[in-house]
Amino acid sequence: MALNQFTLTAALVSKDAIRFTPAGLPVVYCQLDYVGEVMEVERPRKIQMSVEAIAIGPVHQVLAQMDLGAQAVFTGFMAPKTIRNQRLVFHINHIQLQS
Repeated sequence: MALNQFTLTAALVSKDAIRFTPAGLPVVYCQLDYVGEVMEVERPRKIQMSVEAIAIGPVHQVLAQMDLGAQAVFTGFMAPKTIRNQRLVFHINHIQLQS
């Protein structure tokens, strides 16, 4: 099985109201912002980006209770938004709040 795992320490900058899938699962779409520096080819590179994300199922409760601007470590996987729209969306499986 190929690995598809994504972890990002970011700030929650927007979140939509809770909706439900046709199967009855709760869904929350959100936007995460990352500002930081990473090492690339032994040189620091400044990164500033916004990531579209979604929380489906029980993890939505943590996201729904987070204040905008709150920092957390988000873990999950990347997947196309739809079959026809190949833009990537971060599917959040776990949220670790930072103090």
